[in-house]
Amino acid sequence: MNKNKRINIVGLAQKLGLSVSSVSRALNGYDNISQSTKDKIFRTAKKYNYFPDLNAKRLASKKNDTIAFISAIDPDAPDHVVLQFLAGITLGIKKTNTELITKFCLNEEEEMNYFKNLISTGQADKFIFYRIKKNDERVNYLNQRGIKFVTWGRTNKQTEHAWIDLDNRKSIEILMNKLSTNGHKRIAFINVHHSFNYGAQRKRAYESSINKLKLKSSKEYYQDSLIETVESGSAMTGYLLSLKNPPTAIICSHLRFFTGCLLRCQELKLEIGKDISVVGFNDQDSYLSSQNLTYISHPLMEMGKQSVKILQDLDQDFSVNKVSTLIEPILNEGTSDKIKKSKLR
Repeated sequence: MNKNKRINIVGLAQKLGLSVSSVSRALNGYDNISQSTKDKIFRTAKKYNYFPDLNAKRLASKKNDTIAFISAIDPDAPDHVVLQFLAGITLGIKKTNTELITKFCLNEEEEMNYFKNLISTGQADKFIFYRIKKNDERVNYLNQRGIKFVTWGRTNKQTEHAWIDLDNRKSIEILMNKLSTNGHKRIAFINVHHSFNYGAQRKRAYESSINKLKLKSSKEYYQDSLIETVESGSAMTGYLLSLKNPPTAIICSHLRFFTGCLLRCQELKLEIGKDISVVGFNDQDSYLSSQNLTYISHPLMEMGKQSVKILQDLDQDFSVNKVSTLIEPILNEGTSDKIKKSKLR
C-alpha cells in the first residue's frame, strides 16, 4: 500500500497485527497499553498517514468533545494575557481528539448570546471562560443545564462550579508584607473593579493587611476602575499623589494600571525605588519585566493546560470541589518595593 494513502483504524490494526480496540486505546492514551506498543502504533500511524475520523468518533460516543473559550473584550484595551492561557489550552488538547472554539465578543450581551447559540446547536459541550463576576450569569446558566465548564477565577458560589484561580489573598499579602518590611506606612491600592470577584478578593486582602500590619488607613488610598487602561492607571495615580498625605507606595492590580502609574510617577520626577515604591501584577508586558520591578505573576500557560485537565476529570465524574485548583502566586523580586529619601514623606 502507498504509505501516503490514508488508511482507517481497521487497516492500521491489520498492519500492526493488533486488535482494533488495542490500537484505539493506545491512540487515546490509556495506561493499559505498554509504552513500547504505543510507540510502535504511533510510528506506524505516521508512516501510513493515519489520523482518526473525529466526526465518526463523536457520532459513536454521542459526544461533541468540543471546548469553547469565550470572552468579552474591550478593543481599546485588549487583554493580551489571555493568549498565553489559550496557548496552554491548546497544549492541553494536543494529544486528544478535542476541538477548541475561541470567540471574542465586544460586550457581555453578545458573549451570553454566543454561549446560548453554541449550546442550542450542540456545537460545544464544554466551556472555559474568565473575568468572573461575584454572581456570574454564565455560571448560573451552565449549571442549570448540567453543562461541564471551568472558570478562570471564582464566583461567590465557588463550591458549586469548577475553577482555577490565582491565590489573590496571598498575592496581596506578599506585596503588603514586603512594602511594610521596607518601612512603608502609607500604602495605596489601585485595583480592578470590585464587581469582578478577583477584584473583591484583592480588596478584602488589602484591607485585612492594613489592619494586621497596623498601617495608616485612608479610604482615599483605595481606588478601582472598570476602565482598565494605561490612562486610567495614570489618572488614579495622579489623584493619589495629589492628596495632602500621599502614599509612599502603590500596589497596582492590573498591568495597564501598573504602566500608567509608572508613567505618571515619571512625569512627576519621582524615582521608583527611591522617592516612591510601585509594585503590582504583570503577566505579559516585557517592558515592565525589564525595569527591575517587583511584581506578582501567574503561570498562565500551565493554568490553561490545567483547565483542560479539570474538564477531563469532570468527564470522569470527579466532583467540582476535588478538581478546583488554587495557584500559588509567583513573586518576581526587583527594587521597586524599596524606598530611600522620599519626597513624599
